[in-house]
Amino acid sequence: MLEVLAQSRTVSVEKLRDDSGREFVRKSYRFPTTKDRRRGMLRGTWLGLAKVERELTNLNYLQRAKVPAIEGVRACHTRNVLGFIYDSHLLTKASAGTNLAELVRNHKLPEPHVWAALGTSISRMHQVRFWHRGLAPRNVLIQPQAPFHLWLDPAKSKIATKQLSQAARADDLLRFWFSLSKRVPEEHKAAFEEGYGQVGVSNPDHLWPAIPKGKRASTERILRRDETRFETGSLQP
Repeated sequence: MLEVLAQSRTVSVEKLRDDSGREFVRKSYRFPTTKDRRRGMLRGTWLGLAKVERELTNLNYLQRAKVPAIEGVRACHTRNVLGFIYDSHLLTKASAGTNLAELVRNHKLPEPHVWAALGTSISRMHQVRFWHRGLAPRNVLIQPQAPFHLWLDPAKSKIATKQLSQAARADDLLRFWFSLSKRVPEEHKAAFEEGYGQVGVSNPDHLWPAIPKGKRASTERILRRDETRFETGSLQP
């Protein structure tokens, strides 16, 4: 192991190097307590696909759709005799870069052309019916050279059978811009909107009406949680 990139009670992210010198990132999810395992079950892991398997499947989908994403290598998990997952791991290739939330917190904003590229790839994601459901700024890695970004953590993503709904698109864009909108200059927002191909998609006030009324309370809780994570850099749920 080279270094620990992130750590919480149930999640760890570590950089590894094999004997040939290739570098990888291992993300591990652990469910050490009965409460943790029950929560994992309620999120669809009991006798179904493990979270790491869903994440690998979705990363592969994005790669095939020509959307910049971390390259997945392998997923594995362990279940107990009752079918509960208590240990799981995702291995991806390592890439140089820093997540967008950290860059913005440290006042190191990417150049406008990077924001345009982000807009273009989210547009492409939506064109191929991919609802990320986790487009918080911490889940995109900004790199120093092309491709200038790689999307991370699509474990909760959904792939629609037909054109993605306006509500799903707005949900992704809200997750992305809620913490960024008051911290990013207008020039960068304009570049993003040009890349996405639609005016107003960097403004949460314009996006909010597309969220169904029955979903607004839960969406607001998620956005507030994302804001807390943005401020602290925390992995905690």
